[in-house]
Amino acid sequence: MAYHEAVGAMHRLELLRKIQARTATGPLGIHPGQPPLLHYIQDHPGCTQKEAADELDVTPASAAASLKRLEKAGLVERKSDDKDARRNCLFITQEGKARMEEHRKIFTALDERMFAGLTEEEIAAFQRTCERMFENLADESCRHLTICKLAKRLQEQMKEDKEE
Repeated sequence: MAYHEAVGAMHRLELLRKIQARTATGPLGIHPGQPPLLHYIQDHPGCTQKEAADELDVTPASAAASLKRLEKAGLVERKSDDKDARRNCLFITQEGKARMEEHRKIFTALDERMFAGLTEEEIAAFQRTCERMFENLADESCRHLTICKLAKRLQEQMKEDKEE
């Protein structure tokens, strides 16, 4: 079977997509791990840092570092909660919304380019194939995980490997 070649093609495609995405989004000043955080804050105005970190399954320290950068760039702001002065609420700024819209446009254009020449049926068949392959590999410990949580699991494993 040509498993090796098929897996190699998937890796090449994903790596090239990441390279082109980073190149295209670099001028926006949004680091690769920040869009999920910005999306969460935009969808949950007034959320706390802890709520965002919990939802995205990142450490509080990681969320704090990202939020510090986002605040410095003027994309997110913290406001004291009117009911509890100890609690800071997060809000995306107008500049943050504008950059996220640009980010979305860049990814839409990139994906349109990647899928150019394919029919809707071919794209649907590709998606079904990917889902089936995921189900073939997944066990109960990861079947339910989001992309963010799967990425975190990989990072944890890589960190453990370094420590050994």
